Amino acid sequence: MQEDYERKLKDQKDLFRQLGIKLDALSIHEKEFPVKMRGYEKEDVDRLLDEVIIDYERFYDIITDLLDKYKEIQRRQGYWEEEKRALTAQKAKLENTNVVDRHLVDEGIRSLERSIEQFRLTIRKEFDI
Repeated sequence: MQEDYERKLKDQKDLFRQLGIKLDALSIHEKEFPVKMRGYEKEDVDRLLDEVIIDYERFYDIITDLLDKYKEIQRRQGYWEEEKRALTAQKAKLENTNVVDRHLVDEGIRSLERSIEQFRLTIRKEFDI
């Protein structure tokens, strides 16, 4: 349990350092103030710092949760981008296939037209039309 808490504090420190945040829960907890006459009550300061630490830990949890969600969105977006590329490639392949098919169809139509024309000529010769 202590090991998990220490790892969490280390992760928190690293993240806060990246974000430019100077204080983390541990540094707030370990902060000592000199005792002077007419100063604040130590217990009041400690209670306030405990509340600040709790808020810091909540902020850290929220930030890490948002970062995890952001990474998941990026991962999904990468997946959809890859799917989009694959579909685009498949579409291009189909379009190229359709070009070949159109060419074959055009060739077939021309061949049929020639055959029909030859058939007409044959009929005309036989029936003398």
